[in-house]
Amino acid sequence: MQRSRVRIPVQKRSIEKKRRIIDAAYRTFGASGYFAVTIPQIAQRAHLSTGTVYAYFHDKRDILLVCMQQFREETLRNFSESLGQLDTTEDLRQTVRDVLAILMNAHAKATRKYHNDMMSLKYSDPGIDEFMNATAATLAHVVIEKIGQHGYAFNHPTEQSLLAELLINAVQNELSWPQSPDTDYDRDIVIDDTADIIIAMVKRVDAGGENNEDSAAETPTKPTASTAEQSS
Repeated sequence: MQRSRVRIPVQKRSIEKKRRIIDAAYRTFGASGYFAVTIPQIAQRAHLSTGTVYAYFHDKRDILLVCMQQFREETLRNFSESLGQLDTTEDLRQTVRDVLAILMNAHAKATRKYHNDMMSLKYSDPGIDEFMNATAATLAHVVIEKIGQHGYAFNHPTEQSLLAELLINAVQNELSWPQSPDTDYDRDIVIDDTADIIIAMVKRVDAGGENNEDSAAETPTKPTASTAEQSS
């Protein structure tokens, strides 16, 4: 079945209408999830007719994809601003921990309902799955970049970058929306231990970007109780 053509807004009034639809859908999806929302609900919230919404979008999924793009852009923009406000430190562990904390805070802004619906779509819609994977990879890459700025790199870049991405995404989801709602995690402990797992996979590299095989012992780790006693 051939899809109907949608209007490409050119005039200021048309651009404003499309923006109102996107903003209304963004708020409605965020509050009620995806599956429970209808096009008429979005239209009502945008103070437009249902027909006007269909003039600019093929269907609800079409609107969702635009909203997801907007969410990713806002997340990356806010993430960059938060990173810029971090105190400069030579402490790799503290830097990784701070970056993870920023990621967790941004992730928690969505509702459980929205998250659950998006996870359902991820496993049933290849396009949305691809978009979500790309977003997760982009955010995880920021952590990897910060590690590189401290002069460290993964021992096995391809494999361990994947592991770091999966770990960060899993921790984000579980801290924001625990599978068991009664679970009471100590957020700081989870973030600290996640940072330690990531740091355990890296080693120092020299100024030319080559792995320094003799520097594995220099990889920063969380001090143990025994080392703390020895130093006191």
